[in-house]
Amino acid sequence: MSNNSLICVGDGDNIGDVIDLHLLSGDLEEASKFSFQVKSALEDIATLAKSEIKASLIYVAGDDICFIVSDNLNIECVLTSYSEYFLKKTGKTMSFGVGRTSVEALICLRKAKVSGKGRVITSGGNQD
Repeated sequence: MSNNSLICVGDGDNIGDVIDLHLLSGDLEEASKFSFQVKSALEDIATLAKSEIKASLIYVAGDDICFIVSDNLNIECVLTSYSEYFLKKTGKTMSFGVGRTSVEALICLRKAKVSGKGRVITSGGNQD
């Protein structure tokens, strides 16, 4: 990976709780519907990231996404817009962590989740 690249890791907030609630209520149809909304929103975000910011997709799985981008972008602004899109499509927030390494990105993601969710935190400490 290039020194002028950033790793972005996103994770839907409380997605498992929503699925669990539907399952515990015996509402398989709503669990399926919500799961499809999450999957569709993440696929849309992956497509947007590839076309808008030339992201190199690493994975999209469950309620998670990971991609690499150039560090010359205003990545906080871009990821905030993706989080807002996810909220519009699913009714739930999405948190992002950004770093020069996967470890940095995951630490930032964890900070985003424990500091209120629906946030973007970069290894430089910036947050939206």
